[in-house]
Amino acid sequence: MTDDFLKLDVGGKLRRLREDNGLSLADLARRTALKESALRSFEDGGSVPAVGELLKIANVLGVAIGSFFQTRIPDKRVEVVRVAERWTVKARSEAGGALNYRYQSLSHGLTEKLMQPFIVEVPPGEASALNRSQHEGEEFLFVLAGVLEVEVGGDRHRLEPGDSIYYDSRQPHTLRALEGVTARLIACIAQHANVTQRSHIDRAYR
Repeated sequence: MTDDFLKLDVGGKLRRLREDNGLSLADLARRTALKESALRSFEDGGSVPAVGELLKIANVLGVAIGSFFQTRIPDKRVEVVRVAERWTVKARSEAGGALNYRYQSLSHGLTEKLMQPFIVEVPPGEASALNRSQHEGEEFLFVLAGVLEVEVGGDRHRLEPGDSIYYDSRQPHTLRALEGVTARLIACIAQHANVTQRSHIDRAYR
């Protein structure tokens, strides 16, 4: 587990928000279609959730996905994140979980927002090792380096540096780096505006 992930206390925030919503792990598992054992591991810090998994959890708990990355509540609706201030989340080890990429939150001070921007790094690997994700919202990807294959709804798209793709993330989708080189991209996830209750956000940092 990375030091950044531990500092963020994503698991602790998840547990507090779940309990504030009066949900058991079994309830949350049923509503998110995630395994109860996986949710328990997320809360205990044993494994790292993927962005799509966090988004499913956030939608059920009625908060923005940014709530899990926030370390303070800003006074103004403006945020500047310096390169040294990014939070990096990645799998603990090759055997540490199903997460096959790492990501950095580019905006972790503002939570009441429609867009959630990340830098994502996808190492090369076999298609069988990929996470298949499916969740509410929409996604935009812009490739910075490497060659990326994006499969959406059964169709495969090859993207090179400078290429982009926008899709409804309710369709099953996967990412795969090609040509044996890590792919680096900007990913922006739009979450539906039926969340972001301030009281929930505040309680995540008690």
